[in-house]
Parts: sequence; structure tokens; C-alpha cells
Amino acid sequence: MRNLRLRLLVILPALLYTMISPVVITAAQLNKFVFTQLRYDGQWDPYPETWGDIIEFLATATSISPQRERRVASIDDKELFSSPFLVILGSESFPKFNKNQRELFRRYLSNGGIVLVEDSSAMRGGAFDSSFRSELAAVFPELKLKKLPIDHPLMRSYYFLRKVSGRRLVNNFVEGIDISGRTALIYSQNDLFGAWARDRMGNYLWECAPSGQPQRFEAQKLTMNIIMYSVTGTYKSDAIHRPFLEQKMNR
Repeated sequence: MRNLRLRLLVILPALLYTMISPVVITAAQLNKFVFTQLRYDGQWDPYPETWGDIIEFLATATSISPQRERRVASIDDKELFSSPFLVILGSESFPKFNKNQRELFRRYLSNGGIVLVEDSSAMRGGAFDSSFRSELAAVFPELKLKKLPIDHPLMRSYYFLRKVSGRRLVNNFVEGIDISGRTALIYSQNDLFGAWARDRMGNYLWECAPSGQPQRFEAQKLTMNIIMYSVTGTYKSDAIHRPFLEQKMNR
């Protein structure tokens, strides 16, 4: 029953997309979480290997079954609408969408998609930050990014977190845009993915400032919470993961 409920939470958003875009969703995808990243003109992939560690952690620590490959899609790809969770990374200027692309992005978010946007520069007011905020205002002129409170469901969707984290603590909060009562876009400037990045020898590429390894683990837990939130939304009070965790502890 637990697995069925979790699968439905993954499947239903994807089925919703098929109503607005003629996408064929395979049976294999319907049962798995798909990590999708947006490709755009510019530095869209600052950490090309990090997704693998995130997926491995997700599969080990949670009851979610992920697809073992990353999906890369542009804003114009029809495949985007079979991907309920989308990651946008960048450390340089974010390009402007054309009119049709803005409508697609708006439709994606308005019809159930969850987007995590990460400023990989970990700089307040940098090129990515200013350009992305400008483009977001063009897509949603009626909506504003706002600070998410510490008791937001995002902070309790899997781990119980009391603070946000990342490679560098630029802000002590993450921001978001709410659409129809749900936080559809999550924006972080702390470079969460930088806290995961490793070299070919398996060593972490960056020190986490100012708190070192404990801060890194908090960043990794926040990443898991964001993914879990994309699957479960505000379904935070249910004990859906308890049997799975108890089983792992007994092992």
C-alpha cells in the first residue's frame, strides 16, 4: 500500500502533463523518479557528474526508486512535460526566453511541475541571480519570489531541518513562488550542488563555508528534502516512510 501511494504521487503529475502536451510516458518511467535538468544557451551544467551521487543517495536513504540516468531537456522539448521535477543550474547570465518559451515555462509550473533553481556562483546579486530574477518577472509578472518560512513543508518532507545550507551560506533562507497553494519554484543561492561535487578521486571539490563537513551534510539533506517535496508536496504528516526506515534499521 505504501509503495502504491508513493507511486501515485509520482505518476499523477506526469499524467497531468499529458493533458497539455502529447508526450508518451513509458511504463518504466511511471514507476521511477526522473532527475531532469534544463539545457539552455550558457553555462547550464557546472557540475556534470553530481547528479549521480544525488541519485545514489536518494536510492539508499529513501523509499523512492530513481531512474539511473539523468534526463536533459531544453525548454522547447516535449519531453519536459513528462518530467515532474526540473533542475536549473547556473553561475553566469541566464538567457532570456522568447515569448513561446516563456509560455511553456509558465505552463509547466502552473500545471504541476516543480522547479529547483540553483545559483551555483553562491554570490548575492551576481550575473545569474540578476538575470534569472529578471526573466522570472517576465514569465510571472503577477508573482514574486518570497522567503520560505522555516516551518515550510520543504523543511520537513523527509529530514526535519532547522536551517538551510549549501556550499556557501549566502542566505539563511531559500525563496519560492507559490502557484495555486503550492510552492512550484524553489530558488537557492547557496550552491547546494557544489556541496556534492567531487573530483575523479572521489574527493570533494569545495570546502563548505563557514561550517565545513556538518554544513555539507545539511546541504545534502536539504537536497533530499527538495526532491521528496517534489514527489509528496505537503503530504508531510503521513508516516509513509516509517516502515521502510524501520526495516533498514533492523538490518
